[in-house]
Amino acid sequence: MVGGGGPVRRAMPSMWVAGASHLDIIQRRLSHIVVSKRLAVEIGSDLEEQSALHRALGDPHRLAAVAWLQLTDATPTELAERLGLASNLVAFHLDVLEEVGLVSRHRSQGDGRRRYVTLGPTAGKVGPMDVLAYDPPLAAGRVVFVCTHNSARSQLASAIWTARTGRESWSAGSRPADRVNPDAVAIAADHGLDLSAARPGGYDQVDVEPDLVVSVCDRVREDGLPFDAPLLHWSVPEPTRAGDFPHVWQDVDGRVVRLADRVAA
Repeated sequence: MVGGGGPVRRAMPSMWVAGASHLDIIQRRLSHIVVSKRLAVEIGSDLEEQSALHRALGDPHRLAAVAWLQLTDATPTELAERLGLASNLVAFHLDVLEEVGLVSRHRSQGDGRRRYVTLGPTAGKVGPMDVLAYDPPLAAGRVVFVCTHNSARSQLASAIWTARTGRESWSAGSRPADRVNPDAVAIAADHGLDLSAARPGGYDQVDVEPDLVVSVCDRVREDGLPFDAPLLHWSVPEPTRAGDFPHVWQDVDGRVVRLADRVAA
């Protein structure tokens, strides 16, 4: 009782609804707790991943390695030369980057003693990097894409490059096949490109002096190339069945986009 008035009335909790049982109230409260915890877990997981990626890139050598790999794959030895580090230090840095998915390493499909380092699945989450400059800057007015048989990967790369940039490009092979792989023709058609009239050709059929050569298979790169031009290497796995081609398309298309964003015409 206060000042002779009636009993003090306390406001009912916001969860209380007239007629609701104690079990209803408990279930509602629990549902709010579960939702809150789920949101906290999702937000926490995303922040943890971003934090891990930034920690891995906190070293300038690792940052330089990932930036370099945005345009070209490389062997650990090539990375060591590029970064000016001993091979054991490069191996350590690659372990750190691979642990968070920024790079991956795989065996060459040509010389099995070699391993190539490529961007990993989380590399796209850190965005493009312009911390490394090519001297002189890479030009891409006349790009030649090469693979062994010139029947799939190099044909697709050339077609995608021309479609995305509007610039003419060429493709060739060290041992050209009799025809373009029908599955390559099919995946190109799925994306609005016509390879039905394309024919494999050798290096001697490239009638321009390229200012950039891109090898898209390990064997052709390791066999040596007859072009006097800067070389980039894309270690794209050889497609052996129709089901491989969607991944090949996605891989090559992503690389073309990164290259087109970084080179001069």
